[in-house]
Amino acid sequence: MENWQSVLFDSFYGQSAGMNFSNSLYCIVWIFLGNFILLNLFLAILLDSFLEEDGEEPDESEIAHQEQLKKERKLEKLKR
Repeated sequence: MENWQSVLFDSFYGQSAGMNFSNSLYCIVWIFLGNFILLNLFLAILLDSFLEEDGEEPDESEIAHQEQLKKERKLEKLKR
């Protein structure tokens, strides 16, 4: 997105007067499509990272640790 104006102005000066519309249309379409593709790429990476976090299952050591914590809480409640 940097310095695209100079490319547009150079294309205006290098072409005849009838080609100015097509040059500007090309630059506008290029900017919109480029931004659209970059936005979709960013969103795809972001959504992929969220889906990976949701899809992960805890391993056996985490499950054993959670069960141990539950047992300790039950024992504390019984002691009270």
